[in-house]
Amino acid sequence: MSTSLWARIVTNQPAAVRVHLDAERRLASTVAARYRSLVEVGCADGSLLLPVARRLGLDYLGVDLAAGAVEATRALGADAVQADACDLAALPLPAGPLLIGYPFNVFGNLPDPPEALAAAAATRAGSPVPTLHPSPAAAALRTGDYAACDLPGELTTDETGVHFLSGTFRSSVYHPEVTTAWLSAAGYHVTVTPYGLAGLSYHATLP
Repeated sequence: MSTSLWARIVTNQPAAVRVHLDAERRLASTVAARYRSLVEVGCADGSLLLPVARRLGLDYLGVDLAAGAVEATRALGADAVQADACDLAALPLPAGPLLIGYPFNVFGNLPDPPEALAAAAATRAGSPVPTLHPSPAAAALRTGDYAACDLPGELTTDETGVHFLSGTFRSSVYHPEVTTAWLSAAGYHVTVTPYGLAGLSYHATLP
């Protein structure tokens, strides 16, 4: 994702998206309180889950493909690295118990979600995966967000979920049974929790 694109997505948030993200942070705080460290995949400018880590006193590492996002997170005094979600085991991860989070439906932007989940499981980390319902309410939220970010495109539906494509940018919201199956295949036990108006979070733990 280009620097200009991630910056637009993070900074041009409609009011409904800000409300959704506030609910996401509250849920993440409840889950993260059980852990010592938090790795945030898709850390953007540090405004998503870094405040949760600091409020709880957790060790933190931000991970993002965009160099500008890594620089922005480091500017806040946090550790961050430019890396792929599938390369977690090669990173200087903080000590466990470790939580790997994917904020703001970053999970839906990953090119290969099963591979990313397998990489997370290989670190023995728990993982909250906050996404959206594949529902009309979530579709309306997404459409408003993309319009605010000046991302022309359309939503399409198939057997895996609801997908948005704008040029090279793709964002998916998967059906619950699809996401649960991927997490289970990676060895996770899954608890699904609705949040906000259109959120659906999968808290994944290893036996």
